[in-house]
Amino acid sequence: TFKFPWGIWTSPHDPCYHPDGRPRHCLSEFINAAYGVSVNASHSLQGPDNDSNITTLTDLHNPHNLTCWMTHTGPDTGDWVLTLPLGRRFEITYISLQFCHQGEPSDPISISILKSMDYGRTWRPMQHYSSNCLENFRLPSQTIAKTRHQETEPLCSDPRPLQRQRGGMVLAFSTLDGRPSSPDFDYSPTLQDWVTATDIRVVLQPPAFTSPAQAPLALSDLQVGGRCKCNGHASRCRRDDAGHAVCVCEHHTAGPDCDVCEDFYFDRPWHRATPTHPNPCVACECNGHSNKCRFSMEVFQQSGRRSGGVCQKCRHHTAGRHCQYCQNGYTRDHSKPLNHRKACQPCQCHPLGAVGRWCNQTSGQCLCRDGVTGLRCNRCAPGYKQGRSPLRPCIRNNDNARISCQRCLNMLFLSWSVLKVQVKGMERSGPWWQFSISVQTVFRIGSTSRVRRGPQSLWVPDRDLGCGCPALHVGRTFLLIGAEEGERGWGPEESRLVADRSTLALQWREHWSPKLRGFRGQLKPAARSAAGGAHHLRLCSR
Repeated sequence: TFKFPWGIWTSPHDPCYHPDGRPRHCLSEFINAAYGVSVNASHSLQGPDNDSNITTLTDLHNPHNLTCWMTHTGPDTGDWVLTLPLGRRFEITYISLQFCHQGEPSDPISISILKSMDYGRTWRPMQHYSSNCLENFRLPSQTIAKTRHQETEPLCSDPRPLQRQRGGMVLAFSTLDGRPSSPDFDYSPTLQDWVTATDIRVVLQPPAFTSPAQAPLALSDLQVGGRCKCNGHASRCRRDDAGHAVCVCEHHTAGPDCDVCEDFYFDRPWHRATPTHPNPCVACECNGHSNKCRFSMEVFQQSGRRSGGVCQKCRHHTAGRHCQYCQNGYTRDHSKPLNHRKACQPCQCHPLGAVGRWCNQTSGQCLCRDGVTGLRCNRCAPGYKQGRSPLRPCIRNNDNARISCQRCLNMLFLSWSVLKVQVKGMERSGPWWQFSISVQTVFRIGSTSRVRRGPQSLWVPDRDLGCGCPALHVGRTFLLIGAEEGERGWGPEESRLVADRSTLALQWREHWSPKLRGFRGQLKPAARSAAGGAHHLRLCSR
């Protein structure tokens, strides 16, 4: 067994692999694709032949016992058309016709060879034969394409002299003879397309004037030599359950022609194999956490054309292009390898000491509240002691007062500004977020504040908004407690309204309104009303 970056193979003696297991360019068997296939014969004027499915042209050829198909004689002129369906895409090397008579035809004939690449829907000429090419096909007589542009266009030449073989005279057409790029066939998509066919058609044009004594044209054999089109990724072509010929694809390719990559092998774009570059399909690197991925050309280009696979549906609480990160709320367990199904473990953050349930994905460090420390935020920092409030689990040692939630809210109302605002929009500005708000009611402002009703800009540090404090949402109305005009020196300018993690944002409740209207002179009733909505508070402190 051999292991490489592109996968593992256990058959190093396969023609598609080197003895050491490395992939290499391979070809399917060279066959007569016409053997045993019925030929459809029809006349341009008379219609289908009486026996339109002819097998005498494609049976086992025996020069000592020829089976011949003959054109019908008569006064009607017109073309005989022989159509051979190959059943799949082949790369054709030659097409040959063997005549039953032993000598050259006494009368001139014209023959056209056409191909279809879409199972007979459209046809394209490949070669014309005539003793008078200019008159019959309006083409000059030539056997070699003069330019690379012309090498995928049909040529016309005189078929005589024919090749003599046992059993009769043979007309053979080679698809690459006279094509300037033929030595570089493996690297020429143009020529590869030129020799590809699903069906072959031979059109026999008898001479314009025939004598009653003229012998009919007789053919004994039609051969189409070529290989299944497997794009260099298969050495065998077999029949599937439906009877269709399919390539036995290697190099982790798939499809009838090995022309796509099989599932999960999308790290690089598919390419045809060449003698110098086998171009196998490469598996995506998902660290064992996914069996599904897609190819991204953008990622491939950004990687220097080395890797373009993007993993999908990462499992085991992983995320990222390679499933190499942990999801939010999980951290890396470095005692286990990255491909272990338990490589990501839930964050072990203390429910009171930590802000939220997320932690650093690498170190596991939770985001602690003010006065709390430890990897899991489960103990008080030096200079702090345990308090009784769930919002302040640790308080300073010199803070002897046991402040209840009710008194804490009263203190906030007494010392900070209180505003009713509606959030209109938000946009980022460097390390800040700028919220467009409408101040609907000013219940209280600081001694130095100049906040008025109407449109305002509220500035929130990105580090605070990232952990959800204050919890502001566009389109909602809030009671904002503690937003000041640069009192803490955190604003980009002293005149700007700033909210940070110490600011409370309570989603507005209409039943607060009558109590807060008298807030300017009577703070306690308003504080009690706001305390009733304490379960809506979201504080965030270190």
